Amino acid sequence: MLQDDARTASLRAMVEALVRPGDVVADVGTGTGILAFWARRAGASRVYAIDTSDIVRLSSKVAKDNGIDEVFFLQGDAAEVELPEQVDLVFSECLGNFAFGDAMFGALSTFTERWLKVGGRRAPTSVRLYLQPANSGLFWDPLPFWRQPWHGLDLSAFCHAEENRVAVVDTVQSFLWGEPLQVAEFDPFRRPASLQLTAAWDVPEGRLVTGVVGWFEVDWAPGVTLDTSPKAEATHWSQVLFPVPHHEAARGDRLEFQLDIGFSDDEVPRYRWSGCWQAEGGARSDAFVRDSRALFSEGDNGTP
Repeated sequence: MLQDDARTASLRAMVEALVRPGDVVADVGTGTGILAFWARRAGASRVYAIDTSDIVRLSSKVAKDNGIDEVFFLQGDAAEVELPEQVDLVFSECLGNFAFGDAMFGALSTFTERWLKVGGRRAPTSVRLYLQPANSGLFWDPLPFWRQPWHGLDLSAFCHAEENRVAVVDTVQSFLWGEPLQVAEFDPFRRPASLQLTAAWDVPEGRLVTGVVGWFEVDWAPGVTLDTSPKAEATHWSQVLFPVPHHEAARGDRLEFQLDIGFSDDEVPRYRWSGCWQAEGGARSDAFVRDSRALFSEGDNGTP
């Protein structure tokens, strides 16, 4: 991730925009400690660098090797860790694919309630989710493999899994149809318990739709935004693909789509997506329901 130039530049800009001389700072999910080191160099008096992983052993050595003092590495769950004082600023690179997946929002919220001073600052400040229909055939299409005999075996049962799997993809911009739609905006320190997102697109005639692509934008600080869309500079997050039944749009066809997102107790996202096509005259066809929890279940294509 340190070699992800777009991510690195935006996070450094966040630190430089937010840290004030003398601040006490907490870096939640510090990883390599880079943000903590930047905060110290930006004028923070002390930085508490917190991570659940053993990586803090190496990060603390990096601090020592580079003569960076007053950065204190704490290994443990951010929701339970104890600090000797409250802090002026909390920041965290807490985002996974489609914003979710790093299982940090809950711990981050609890940490902030306990340790951020009244009137303190935190980052990131806002996350926005986007969706857009696509023909994923040239950048993601595993179904042909599963449909063909392999060493004399019929593996087609795995087609059901692929149809209910949310894939991380590097999208080809020229195979996106309609307009990208913002479907949600939320405060990452107060992540909703669930989200129900709806969208609809008029798809140009003759375009093949095989999935709906999703991505996020994040505001790290005022004036510091990172875009993970297909048109932006590539990041390690890429985009996600929600497969749908293949449909070649006729004149006037409109794709109606709903995405429900829930979370397990340990914050693993659960996706359920459904929709149908509406013809120019109003008739609906090709209805579908897909669910990431049905990945390895037996069944048909999830048709309602």
